[in-house]
Amino acid sequence: MQNMTAPKIERPITTYVVAMALTAALYAVAKGLTSFALTPFGVGQLLIFIFVPAFFAVVSPTLPVAIGAGLGTFLGDVLFLTPAGSTNPALSLVAGVPANFIAFLLFGWFVKRYRSWPAFVAATVSFVTLGDLIAATSLVLFGAAVFTPVNYLITHFTPPALILGFTVFWTSTMIPAILIMVPILVRAVGPLQGRSPIITDYPSWSGGAMKNQLITSLIFGLIFLALGALFFAASPSTLGLFPGVTTYFVITVASVIIIGPLAGAIAGTKLVGKQASK
Repeated sequence: MQNMTAPKIERPITTYVVAMALTAALYAVAKGLTSFALTPFGVGQLLIFIFVPAFFAVVSPTLPVAIGAGLGTFLGDVLFLTPAGSTNPALSLVAGVPANFIAFLLFGWFVKRYRSWPAFVAATVSFVTLGDLIAATSLVLFGAAVFTPVNYLITHFTPPALILGFTVFWTSTMIPAILIMVPILVRAVGPLQGRSPIITDYPSWSGGAMKNQLITSLIFGLIFLALGALFFAASPSTLGLFPGVTTYFVITVASVIIIGPLAGAIAGTKLVGKQASK
């Protein structure tokens, strides 16, 4: 992946404010749509709408979107998940807010620096996993102090099993959602390029040759597979904690390898020949 950083462009402050507010509002509402879904642990939620901040991190200024992702997860937790008993404001501040901010700050920076669809696949696998690991670790280490249900989990399961179980469950639902939905949304907003003050970084990226996209997806799919194998080897009790975790995990690896190479095509990017992919 080549460094193809776009030149810096001065933008009005309203662009950043609106990008942050829109990301936060839509992400909060999206979290509410799955707040009723049961999770294997009774804590946290099924976050298939993670593609909302991921999409804005691709097409809008990175820092405001990262702040909006943190703010949006907090608002969604307070308005929807707290009444459902899945979290509370303190736990959201400890786990969800910093994890979302860090993940999308790095994600947005990476895709804008290495402007290509293979880089998008790499960023999705790398930084979503990192964000989920941060959230899971914070939840297990500090959650018991602010959210009573976490006490039950800690007294019945080992910390490594909990951290790895949460991380695998969350990544296994988030990664496929981002790989599928972000390219679709990018294609949908294509006509707004140059017209919307929010879509400041439309990804007119090279898809590269299919071979290169396939290689990138295969590499990161195998990295994710190796990471999961390491997780399970380090804490076999994770399998007992959540018996369906292996199924989710396999689906995620398959989605990276199968859908990853098609991200550019889904977004409407034409594949280029060998000369352009060098």
